[in-house]
Amino acid sequence: MSGPDHTREARDAPFPERVVAPLSRIAGAISSLVILIAFGLTIYAVAMRYILNRAPMWTDELLGYLLVALIMAGMTEAYRRHDHISIDLVTAGLRGRAARLKNIWADLCVLVLALLLARAAWDSVTFSRAFGFYSIGPLEAPMWIPMTPVFLGFALLALMALARLAGRFWPGAGA
Repeated sequence: MSGPDHTREARDAPFPERVVAPLSRIAGAISSLVILIAFGLTIYAVAMRYILNRAPMWTDELLGYLLVALIMAGMTEAYRRHDHISIDLVTAGLRGRAARLKNIWADLCVLVLALLLARAAWDSVTFSRAFGFYSIGPLEAPMWIPMTPVFLGFALLALMALARLAGRFWPGAGA
């Protein structure tokens, strides 16, 4: 069983999407790297806890922040590659103009939601930085640091949704 041909799909994408795609790929690679870091940190924490009986207090908090960062970094690449979850029970049979309108509507919804969440995340980052909020866990990290990937992730998702939406109106673009 083979999956979709992402190389051909990227090459055939309309110009606006091809411009933003490298940023999405970089974010996806960062997400993969963070997964490896989180895996290594988990192995370290388990070894310290169960082999050496010296449980590190800071690993759980850091793993939570890494989980948020890897999701925020990877979501745009999943959207670009159409690897995200979608429910198309009703819309799978759409063809032609109906499929095109459905795709435009979906991209517009992603754009609006990403912009709203990016704005909320930006407000959280600036607020926590201005007031000097720190985590209450053992790391005592400035909270604007783990909040920043949320803003960056939604901003990149909005950029990709805008590029995909623009690409839907690009000359020669299909559904």
